Amino acid sequence: MGSIVFTSCVKEELASPLIPVERCVSQKINPSGISYSKDSVVAFSSNQKFCGMLPLSSRNFWIYEDSVYQDGIFLRVQKDTLRYTAVLKSIPDGLVWWESNITVGLPDRLLTNDSAIYKLEERLFIPDIMDAKKDFSLFPGDSIRYLTSFEDAAAQGRSLKINYGYNSFLGNLSDCLYFEKNARNYRKDQVFFKPGIGVLKYIREEASPGQRVIKLQQISTLVDFHIE
Repeated sequence: MGSIVFTSCVKEELASPLIPVERCVSQKINPSGISYSKDSVVAFSSNQKFCGMLPLSSRNFWIYEDSVYQDGIFLRVQKDTLRYTAVLKSIPDGLVWWESNITVGLPDRLLTNDSAIYKLEERLFIPDIMDAKKDFSLFPGDSIRYLTSFEDAAAQGRSLKINYGYNSFLGNLSDCLYFEKNARNYRKDQVFFKPGIGVLKYIREEASPGQRVIKLQQISTLVDFHIE
């Protein structure tokens, strides 16, 4: 009599090493109404991700197809890439501000949290003072009207929730927002915005110097983006 013994080798599954997830920085403070001396806002180097209505990182970018007009007359189509690579820190409170290389309806120098976008700009006629102001934000209800401004002109602001599916290159997007600034006979900006992504479309109308009729100057449409 004999016996046969079957043996087998079992390969233990080795757990894959965990890749640390880079957490984003959330700046929850509301800086609206705070003023800084210009020398207290300094250049700052950061490779961190900042989360909020607009996710910010030196590695993020947004590509826009721009239709360029001159006083309502179409000139050309071009592509531009929006980046936030210049970073500033306001020393008194340690807040981090980001500067853009092109304009798509958002402040050129901004900070964002999960409910609002704030701008930081030189005070008119007193450039050594920089003022922080709320520019766009989430809001209760379906719409809201408020006082706002361009750099040198008061404007009426209007915000709407886009309840229908907004058609973009990503398909129909829900929960989008529409922001409008309108300084009569001077300038009108329209911004279609998706929280967590950014500006989907920007339309700028402006009057020529000495004129009182606003005419189309720019339509920028998002065609690609990279967010980490």
